[in-house]
Amino acid sequence: MKELTLTISLADLRHLEHLRNVGLLIGELMQAQDCASSRPDPAQQAQLTSVIHLMTARLDDMVERCNERWLTEEVRA
Repeated sequence: MKELTLTISLADLRHLEHLRNVGLLIGELMQAQDCASSRPDPAQQAQLTSVIHLMTARLDDMVERCNERWLTEEVRA
């Protein structure tokens, strides 16, 4: 049986780095929002929730692509 070499593509790494940076930004914004007021701005809360939803969807897509590549490699082996 062939040994599988499972890798993450350069594009996947770039996506992960971008999503990490967005996550850090969201964390900083949420922390600043908590410090700035006792009641968060509903519009800003909605924006943060939307960005988190988009990040999660992008991560789901990347995981699905990686799983498909790995399954394809397993079938070839």
